Amino acid sequence: MIRRQLRRCLAPALGLALAAPLAQAWGQELIAAPRPRRLPPPSPALLRSLQGFQDDLERLDRTLLPAAPEADATGVPDATLPGLPDPSLPAPAANALPEAPDAVRIERRQRLSLAEALAVAVRNDPDLAAAVLGVREQQDLAGSARGRRWPELGLNLAGGFSQQRSYSQVWTDNAGIYPAGSPFLVRNQGWNVVQSNVGAAAARVELAWELLSPYRAAAIAEADDSLRASRQRYADRLRQLQLDVSIAYYGLQLADQLLRIRRAVVESDTVVRDQVAALQQAGLVPRLDRLRAEAALQQSRYRFEQAEALQLSRQRQLSNLINVPFDVSLRASDAVRLQPPWPLDLEQTIVRGWRDNPQLRALQAARDALLRQADRRAAELLPSLRLVATGGYGQGLITQPVIRLEGCCSSALIPQLLNQRSDWAAGLQLHWRFFDGGVTAGAVAASRSAAARTDQQLARERNAIRQRLEAAFYDHRAALRQIVAARASYSASREAFRDVRARYQLGLADYSDVADTVATLTGAMEGVAESTTLANVSYAQLLRELLPVPDRPDQPVALPLELGGS
Repeated sequence: MIRRQLRRCLAPALGLALAAPLAQAWGQELIAAPRPRRLPPPSPALLRSLQGFQDDLERLDRTLLPAAPEADATGVPDATLPGLPDPSLPAPAANALPEAPDAVRIERRQRLSLAEALAVAVRNDPDLAAAVLGVREQQDLAGSARGRRWPELGLNLAGGFSQQRSYSQVWTDNAGIYPAGSPFLVRNQGWNVVQSNVGAAAARVELAWELLSPYRAAAIAEADDSLRASRQRYADRLRQLQLDVSIAYYGLQLADQLLRIRRAVVESDTVVRDQVAALQQAGLVPRLDRLRAEAALQQSRYRFEQAEALQLSRQRQLSNLINVPFDVSLRASDAVRLQPPWPLDLEQTIVRGWRDNPQLRALQAARDALLRQADRRAAELLPSLRLVATGGYGQGLITQPVIRLEGCCSSALIPQLLNQRSDWAAGLQLHWRFFDGGVTAGAVAASRSAAARTDQQLARERNAIRQRLEAAFYDHRAALRQIVAARASYSASREAFRDVRARYQLGLADYSDVADTVATLTGAMEGVAESTTLANVSYAQLLRELLPVPDRPDQPVALPLELGGS
């Protein structure tokens, strides 16, 4: 609007400026005669700016209106991940917290295609690594539960040493109990002192085998369901990672395009402002025109600074999401390429989105695990039968190095004695806890309530998936229609730009016509870039719910960018 007002004000001013010298040269009769409009000569600076703008348009044409799908800089199609070159972007250590500012200063900027960015994200993403560790944890717990099928075998070893010193004194003798001369006779006030040292060692083998155990079967089933849930959470993280990286990458591509467009607008508005200032100094235009041109330039600079900040922010967003080294910032190497139209209708999309969906399957597995947990707790009241067997061997050495007798206790005192023993036992052990005051019944009811709660979470997630699919489907369809309108506007604006550039070179149009046409063209370019990004983002959101992904960390990962791609 400012440029249109500038043109309306500029035309009368130029007419008045040219009328005065013509009236002096040819007389008063020529003043009343009609004259064609004469414009100032074209500005060489503005012509050079227009040529630069034309060069920018040629480059933007290859990204805004691509003729065919392009490969990335490595020659690998976007839809494939295997065989990609290694960008050498290892993830920082999980516990790394740099304290020096130099450690986080950006020293290197590296370009990546979207396929390369996905490959690096699969390798570096902390949430995906945590999901992998969660699967391994559940695998170990499931293996631990299955180990209850085998017998338990244990070995007990024991050894020790003890020392004892005793003193005995006879208060009443035992004459009359034993015949005279018996070694068992003691005399009054007799005494003895005996010191005993005992060293012993023993070994025992124990065997226990659950022959009948409802608790074991329920525990194994619970562990298997928990493992299935963890695998589905890993698969869902792969889907979410593909969406997060795609959105960040498309946003960076849009920021790059907006920066190029708005830089060209700033250069054009700068030249226009300079020409208006020169005309104002020559008295050909009023001061108002220069102020309007200056305001338009400052608005362009404002939008350019916004685009530059957006580009830097999107670069860091992608770098932090992929988890690259602290001193690396990523840039997009792929040209903007519109994904093909979504190949399914809405109903097919919803049904396929629910089919084999990791989010839903994870909740189903979690629900089953809670039901198996209830069975395991209920099995604590059921009888279990166990085979128990033990066998052992022991040996001891008793030494009495001090034996002093004074009329007392001379019998059964042995200076050194070796003792050996062995034993074994086998049998069946039945355990049946048939009453515990409702402890087990309460725990079983709690597990079943948790399973019912998970069913409600499943219903909520099912509806949320449908809502996301429907919203993305409508956005994608609208974006495709917006692209058609934006491209038509862009094509018409391109033709208008060629015409106004030629007219300006011939002196048939002034700088205000050029400024208005450039503004319309840049608006059309931004419309094409934004609608293309919206279409790609909505495509990625649809793909997130239908993307085929592995559910085991040891399987190769391929994240296609198109439905049905490999």
